[in-house]
Amino acid sequence: MSQEERPPRIVVRDRRAFAPDGSRRPDAEPRSETPAAAPSAGTDPKAAAEAPRASVPEPESTPGDDVRIKQLVSLLFSQAAILVEQMDAAEQESGSTNGRKRAEALEGIQTTIGVLEVLEEKTRGRLGPGDAQLVSKALYHLRIAYMERAKAP
Repeated sequence: MSQEERPPRIVVRDRRAFAPDGSRRPDAEPRSETPAAAPSAGTDPKAAAEAPRASVPEPESTPGDDVRIKQLVSLLFSQAAILVEQMDAAEQESGSTNGRKRAEALEGIQTTIGVLEVLEEKTRGRLGPGDAQLVSKALYHLRIAYMERAKAP
């Protein structure tokens, strides 16, 4: 093979910040991105049930809290809030499809509650106090919203 026919050389650079022994590599570049913090809101359960776009109330940060848990709970809570909003919109519409939409939204909220219950059960005793409180508050607010929507005609 001549030099012109050779494929381009592929260079692999290790960009991991830590060596296999767990020590920080001196040549590692610091991360420029910061994880997004979960938005905070009030802790009034009535307001959380009434406001479809409400976010999970954020407890005070304590050492040992994990940002990823906050992001996961915030994601699940916001998905359920969207379903609550869709259910409220379906109740205002008239027609045969609004009953189906309402049932699908209730099922989605129930599924989200189930996922959060599994998260709470499987991480019991291993979460920081703030993270555990966040999961339990999110479950409380979603259960209240679900019960209010489920008993509505």
